[in-house]
Amino acid sequence: MGVFVFVVPVLLVVVLGYAIGYTVWEAIGLGGNPEVPGWLTGLALLAAVSWPLVSRRARLKRALRRARGRGDDAETARLGAALARRRRGRG
Repeated sequence: MGVFVFVVPVLLVVVLGYAIGYTVWEAIGLGGNPEVPGWLTGLALLAAVSWPLVSRRARLKRALRRARGRGDDAETARLGAALARRRRGRG
C-alpha cells in the first residue's frame, strides 16, 4: 500500500505531461506519431517537478525560510552555514 503513495503522483505527472505533449503536437499539426513527443514531454515534466523536491539545496533553502519565519536564530545560523558550504562545493 505504501508504494502507491509514491507511484500514483508520479504516474499522474507523467500522464499530464503526455496529454500536454500529445495535444500540442496535434494542435501544431506536425506529422508523425504524437505519442513519442507526448511521453517525452511527460518524462520531462516529471524531471522538472521532481528535481526541486529532491534537491538538497532546495530543501535547505526551504528549511532556512521556515527557521527565519519562526525566529529560530540557532537553526537559521546552522542552515545558513550549510548553504554556504554547498555554494563553496564542500557540502
